[in-house]
Amino acid sequence: MTDRVAIWGASGHALVVADILRLEGREVAGFIDDVAAERRGQRFAGAQVLGGRECLDSLRSDGVHAVLIAVGDCAARLRLADVVRQHGLELARAVHPRAVVAADVTLGAGSVVCAGAIVNPGSSVGESAILNTGATVDHECIIAEGAHVGPGAHLGGRVRVGRGAWIGIGATISDRVVIGAESIVGAGAVVLNDVPRRVVAFGVPARVVRDVGEGD
Repeated sequence: MTDRVAIWGASGHALVVADILRLEGREVAGFIDDVAAERRGQRFAGAQVLGGRECLDSLRSDGVHAVLIAVGDCAARLRLADVVRQHGLELARAVHPRAVVAADVTLGAGSVVCAGAIVNPGSSVGESAILNTGATVDHECIIAEGAHVGPGAHLGGRVRVGRGAWIGIGATISDRVVIGAESIVGAGAVVLNDVPRRVVAFGVPARVVRDVGEGD
């Protein structure tokens, strides 16, 4: 486990990630923020905003070899993961001490498991995926890279969540259901049937209401 980690992102999710890293006994080396360059040098969540992606090249000389991407946009996390690797850095992962992760679960590089989350045996979590606060993942689920399982969402056994899919807060996904890549499941939805790729589904029971659009 890498002791010093830079966090890419400097907003709400980054606050959560920084807390998890410190609870694991690791140091937050600073924050990278592409959006607001004027924040460089400012303090955020107990560390300094280092600058934008231009500062990646200097991290290694400062003894930082790992970055954890803490942005909510699923597609953006995957794109930024590629940028991190292109700069010769590794992707850190973070697991809150009060999460429960079965011994045989595989966690991909860059994944984040938040407080109260449970991941049961036989499951796998892909690169740069997020299991948010209080989410539960039952046995033999597959969470693909870049997916997000929202706070309090519940996945039954053998659920498959596609690359970059978003499961909203409090949603329930029934056993063996497949959520297609880049799809969005709305908050509180109860999903009983497979959801195709790149659609928005919500309701009780959940129904596909439209394709994913530019603003989603």
